[in-house]
Amino acid sequence: KGKDYMDQLTQIMKVTGVPGKEFIQKLDSPEAKSYMKNLPHYPRKDFSTLFPKASAQAIDLLEKMLVLDGDERPTAELALEHPYFDTLRDPEDCPDPKPYDDSRDNATLSLEEWKQLCFKEVRSFVPFPRRDSKRRNT
Repeated sequence: KGKDYMDQLTQIMKVTGVPGKEFIQKLDSPEAKSYMKNLPHYPRKDFSTLFPKASAQAIDLLEKMLVLDGDERPTAELALEHPYFDTLRDPEDCPDPKPYDDSRDNATLSLEEWKQLCFKEVRSFVPFPRRDSKRRNT
């Protein structure tokens, strides 16, 4: 855990390594660029040493997902196609996702209205039943 958000980022870089110049060039903030340029070179740690009980597939997935540059990191869809999930994946048990409703993303609402919307959303959630489940949607 970091002492503050800057220290937290430094702690992360000590594990994942400091990204290269290509990533730093993508940053919009001059402050962020300066911070990244002034970090000491921390090489990426060996994840198999950090997580000695993890499988080779788990290590491979972690190494691909724990990349700061979003352009280099796999999407959620690609990550879920990773062999690590082969024994968990059931193509017949994957509902098609509903499109995200962004109609309220930029709405100006009171705190109470936002709370009510969030509460309504949580209450409306009905988990998709697994094929092998005896549970029924209600």
